[in-house]
Amino acid sequence: MAQPVAIVFVHGIHTFAPGYHAKMQAAIEARLPKRIRDVATFRSVFWAERVRMRQKEYLDAVSEKGLFPVTPYRSLVVQGLGDAAAYQKTKSVRNSCYYEIQSDVRAVLESLDAENIPNRPLIFVGHSLGCHIISSFIWDVNTIKNWDETRLAQEGDEIREFANYLKNGSPFRRLDTLAGLVMMGSNMPLFTFTFGPSRILPITTSRDPSDAPAFPGKQLDADMRGRARWLNYYSRNDLLGYPLKPLNEAYAMEPLLDDIEVASEGLFMRGVGYLSQPLVAYRAHTGYWNNRRVVRGTAELISSLATAGEPVPKRRFFFWRQPGEAAVAG
Repeated sequence: MAQPVAIVFVHGIHTFAPGYHAKMQAAIEARLPKRIRDVATFRSVFWAERVRMRQKEYLDAVSEKGLFPVTPYRSLVVQGLGDAAAYQKTKSVRNSCYYEIQSDVRAVLESLDAENIPNRPLIFVGHSLGCHIISSFIWDVNTIKNWDETRLAQEGDEIREFANYLKNGSPFRRLDTLAGLVMMGSNMPLFTFTFGPSRILPITTSRDPSDAPAFPGKQLDADMRGRARWLNYYSRNDLLGYPLKPLNEAYAMEPLLDDIEVASEGLFMRGVGYLSQPLVAYRAHTGYWNNRRVVRGTAELISSLATAGEPVPKRRFFFWRQPGEAAVAG
């Protein structure tokens, strides 16, 4: 029987409603064999309501005053910069959406955890800023779950609540069964320039050699760990999405990470001229959800994890024969 797998979507910019993932989920499910589809559970994190209305109110005010036209490109930039500015860790967590958005991620994981499948492998699928949200959430979980009471006493109520959430949770909730990452149009590199490349580590690495890295999850068995993958999809025309391996040597040498270029803007749009670059960039950053290669890669990752532990089916190969000769099976 196939292994249950949980898939959690985390959106980025250009998202306005909770059902943003429905079309991609349907396309993925269409590629899964029925026995895999039956054990795949999909959920989504929706956090846009924390910031999107504020952005809309500002742009509406600009439009009403006739200061400049509010185009889709303008909205994309406002969301890209506005979301990133909102999702910043500050000393006063009450002045930031950082932990509010992380609480939205936690709530979805809690709902999955309530289904009482504590060792179910988890896959995160993120888009745009959602990739950074996923990465920072995973890093924080892997850090905070190891803090003792003395260390937690130095933190605020929100962090102590986070620690209790982890302390009382299953391996699934603690991300100890994290087995897959799919990132689309990731702008994670843009968040690293404050620190410089020498201080940036992928979540496959731990700053403390005595601690297990955050990914893959430490309670995955050998077969599942061997199937764990980090897929980072980007387009050369996406001005908000970037490959990760050029960040530094740690990323470049990471075998679990694959930077995969796709034509998320569509093959026709890829070939249009320079004057249409804003439209191409817009289509590129918003087009991953429907890109066949992204959907196929995600479905293959789900299938791979769901069939971990199953015996590899034997195949019979028939070698070439001359007319009149008997076929030889191998």
